[in-house]
Formats: sequence, C-alpha cells, structure tokens
Amino acid sequence: MGISRGSAAATKEVKKSNHVQRKMEKRQQNHKLDAHIEEQFGSGRLLACISSRPGQCGRADGYILEGKELEFYMKKIQRKKSKGAGAA
Repeated sequence: MGISRGSAAATKEVKKSNHVQRKMEKRQQNHKLDAHIEEQFGSGRLLACISSRPGQCGRADGYILEGKELEFYMKKIQRKKSKGAGAA
C-alpha cells in the first residue's frame, strides 16, 4: 500500500550541535533509574496514572508511577494475581 508514517520518522536523523551533545552527555552521566522502573522497561510495560482526559475524546494526560505510589500499585496487582491463581 505505502510506507507507514512511523518508519519514515524513525529513519530521519536530526543533527545536533556540539553544545547540545555535550549537555546531553553530561545529563546521562548523573542519570540513574529506579530498579522498579528499569524492570518495567525490560518487560515492555510501564505502570502509569491517567490524570486527565480533556474532552473525553482520545487524548489522555498522565504520569509514570514511581516510588511509594508504584510500590503500592505493584503490591495491589500481586494480590489480585495471587487471588485469581488460587481460585482456578
């Protein structure tokens, strides 16, 4: 049929100035992800919370869960999974 929109955008590379490259490298040196978030990236899923749905049509704004909030929901999901496995 044709080229999908995503593939054309993925192959296009944007040239960055030396200043921007140095700034990005410096940020990456101090960058440390939480172990739970790294685990989620590895599995291909991120737990997130939808904070608003403006107009209730298509768009959803939210944030990725971290810290105590992430731990709370992970425990909740584990309890739900263990209940389901016990009943079957």
